[in-house]
Amino acid sequence: MCGPPALALAAAGMSVIGTGVSALQANAQARYQAKVAERNQSLAAEAARREIEATQTERQAHYRRVAQLKGEQRVAAAANGVSLDFGTAADVLADTDMLSREDVRRINQRGEDRVRGFDIEGSNFGAEANAAQSSGRGALVGGVFNMAAEGLGGSASIGHLRLVATLGRASVKTLRSAAGARRESISNMLQKSGLG
Repeated sequence: MCGPPALALAAAGMSVIGTGVSALQANAQARYQAKVAERNQSLAAEAARREIEATQTERQAHYRRVAQLKGEQRVAAAANGVSLDFGTAADVLADTDMLSREDVRRINQRGEDRVRGFDIEGSNFGAEANAAQSSGRGALVGGVFNMAAEGLGGSASIGHLRLVATLGRASVKTLRSAAGARRESISNMLQKSGLG
């Protein structure tokens, strides 16, 4: 049968193992979270690239619509015998160009805003990945220190139990010696009195 020191040793060992397993699990969870955040960061970067392409496509489509509109304006003016070099027809073409430039600025601004949003999102995911990696390393380091503390605490408990056991054996020996001395003393007294 196991004595108290053996049980304390087993308990300390189980506690150290449990602390180690917890630290490894926390590290694995943090690594998983970091990988998810890194994946989300790359998805945000891809969304930003797609948004840049979409903005370029929208801008090109706008230029084509404006070119078509200006062509229709020229045809209409020419069909009516109006010169495009001056007067109302020239003003209409100039206004069309001005409005087109304003539309292009709005298209670019909307695209830049959406790209900026994806960039910020990607940056946040990158920071989240870094924090998760740091948390994983912290879990391992903390786990090592906690395992050491558990081991030292268990060792101290075992040492205390051994000390108590040693003191207990010494106390038993002392009591036996004292009891033996009393018996001897009683026996000596009985012999002197003639009763023993």
